[in-house]
Amino acid sequence: MRRPPFTPIQGKTAAFTLVEVAIAVGILAVALVALLGLMPAGMTNFRKAMDTSTTAQIAQRILLDMQQADFDQLIDTAHATGQESPYYTFTAPTRGSTQFRYFDEQGGELITSDGITLSPAQKTALVYQVNVRIMPTASEPVNANAIIGAVALVTVQVARNPSNRTLTVSRGSGSDPTVSNRNLFSTDPKVNPGLQVFTYSALIGKNQG
Repeated sequence: MRRPPFTPIQGKTAAFTLVEVAIAVGILAVALVALLGLMPAGMTNFRKAMDTSTTAQIAQRILLDMQQADFDQLIDTAHATGQESPYYTFTAPTRGSTQFRYFDEQGGELITSDGITLSPAQKTALVYQVNVRIMPTASEPVNANAIIGAVALVTVQVARNPSNRTLTVSRGSGSDPTVSNRNLFSTDPKVNPGLQVFTYSALIGKNQG
C-alpha cells in the first residue's frame, strides 16, 4: 500500500530579512554614539551642580561661624599695630598668616590635629580647600570712615582641590584698597592651573548691644 506524498503545511512565518537587521543595527549604533558623546558633558554639568551646592553649604557654615564669633577676635585687633590701613586684608586669626580649612566631597569638615597637617586618610578624602579673608572694614555699600572697627567684610573662597596640591595665595603689595585680590587664591592659570574657585562674601557687623 502506497503512502500518500507528504504535503507540508502552508503558512506564513514572521521574520526579519538580513537587510532589515542591518538597517536596525546601523540606527542603533548611530544612537549609541550620540548618547556616548553626551555623557561627558552631562557628567561635567552634574559635577558643577554638585560643586555649587556643596560649596554654598560650606560657605554658609563658615559665615555662620563668623557671625557667632567675638567681633574683636574676628578682625584680630590683638595683632593690630595701628599702622595698617583700615583696608588692610588678612587671614584670621593672625594677620598675614594663611590657615586653610578642608572639607570632603559631602561638605564635611576634615579636622586636623594641629590645625595644619592632614593625615593620609584626610588627604584622600579631601575635595574642597577653603581660604577665608577678612577685611576690618568695607568701603561698600556704606561710608568706610563711619564704620571702622564696627563692620568687617568676609570673603570665603572654596577651591576644588582633590589632589591636595599647594595653592598660591596672592599677597599683593602695600595696603592699597584697590588691590582686590590680596590674600585670595590666585586665579592666574600660570600660577594655579585649572583651579576652580567659588567665592562668597558677606558683611558682618559688631554687636553694639
